[in-house]
Amino acid sequence: MSSAHTTIRHLHPATTLLALASILSVPAQAQQSAQPPQTIEEALHQMSDSAGVIFIGEVTAIRSVTGANGSSGIVEVDFRIDQAVRKCTPNTTYTLREWAGLWAAGDQRYRVGQRLLMLLHAPGPSGITSPVGGMTGAIPVRASTTSPDTASATTASAPLIADLRWVGIRLQRPLPYTSSVLVTAQGSPSVADTSTAAQQAPVYVVVGMLASWQQARQ
Repeated sequence: MSSAHTTIRHLHPATTLLALASILSVPAQAQQSAQPPQTIEEALHQMSDSAGVIFIGEVTAIRSVTGANGSSGIVEVDFRIDQAVRKCTPNTTYTLREWAGLWAAGDQRYRVGQRLLMLLHAPGPSGITSPVGGMTGAIPVRASTTSPDTASATTASAPLIADLRWVGIRLQRPLPYTSSVLVTAQGSPSVADTSTAAQQAPVYVVVGMLASWQQARQ
C-alpha cells in the first residue's frame, strides 16, 4: 500500500472524509479555471488579469533592430498613449519590443497611424513582450460608423468603438462575426450590455471595465 493510503487509513473518519474531499476537489477546481469564458466580458476580464500593461494608443513608428551574434533581433513599435489603464502614463510614448520572429514572412503586425487597445504581458528582463492571447490582445479602435439614414449627421461626438470580434473567438461558443454595435435604448452603453453582446462596444465602456478590474487587483 502506498504511503498516502497508509496515512489516510490511520486518520479519524471525519478527518479522512475531509482529506479525500480536498484531494478530489483539486482537479475539479483546475478544470473549472481552465474552462473557456462564456461571454465577451469574461474573456476580456481574463485577458486583463494576464496583462501587465494596458493602454489605448496610436502607432507612431515601427523599426527593426538587428540582433547581435546572429540572433533574429527585435521589432520596436512606438505608441503615443492616449488613455492609460495599467503601468503606463498618458501623453507619453510607449515602445513595444517584440521578437522579430513574430514578423516572419513579411507579416505586418501593426501599421503607423493605427489606433489600438493594447493588453500586453509584463515585459521580461530584456524588455521584450507581446499582446495577451497573441494579436487578440491588440484590439482595434476606430470611429463609429453612421447608418445610411444618419449619414448626413455629424459624427464628431460619436464614441470611439473597440472592435472585440477577435476576443469573441476565445468564448466556449464563439459569437457569429457581425458588425453590431452595443448601445442601450437611451443611447448609453452599459457594463451589463457589454457582457451579453457585442462584438463591438464604445471605448469608454471597455476602458471603464478594465480600470475597475485593475483597481480590484490592487
